Parts: sequence; C-alpha cells; structure tokens
Amino acid sequence: MSYTLEVSDLAEADFADAVTWYGRIRSGLAADFVLCVDEALDRIMHNPHAYAPLFLSCRRAIVRRFPYGAIYRVTDTHVKIEAFFPDKMDPTTLYRRLS
Repeated sequence: MSYTLEVSDLAEADFADAVTWYGRIRSGLAADFVLCVDEALDRIMHNPHAYAPLFLSCRRAIVRRFPYGAIYRVTDTHVKIEAFFPDKMDPTTLYRRLS
C-alpha cells in the first residue's frame, strides 16, 4: 500500500530547532541529522506499521545516530509526522502536545 506523507507544523518546528542546534555544535552535524531523519522517514514510509504503538495511536521510529524519535500516526492513506522528539525530554510533554 502506498501512503502520503504529511508533516505537522509542530514537527516542522521541532525539526528546524534540531537542525539549528546541531548546526551550532559542529560543522556538518546538521547535514548528518537531516540525512538520518530522511532515512527514518524512508523506513516509516516503507513499513509504517513496523513500529509499535506508543499512545494516542502514535508510533515512534528512532532517528539513527541521534537521540531523536519521529512520532507519527498512520491512517488508511496517510502517514502524519506529529513531532521530532528528543529521547531525553519528558514524555508527558509529548503526550500533552498530541492529546
């Protein structure tokens, strides 16, 4: 089955914040983060049901090499990225954002 990818405004803001932050740490690190996020999105799009549900019908795919997860929901026709969430952040913050 083919799905359409959607990215929420909050997820776009999360992504932009992370790219900016990694760009300040070391030259080239932001580009590495972008590539790893792209790879995570490819994995999600190829098999969106491969990741276990967390809560509120959301799932999480790990962004390799970085302490982030791509939080998403799957419908019959769409995959919607709801957030890019740092692993160390309090999960209740994510829960409040998604409910």
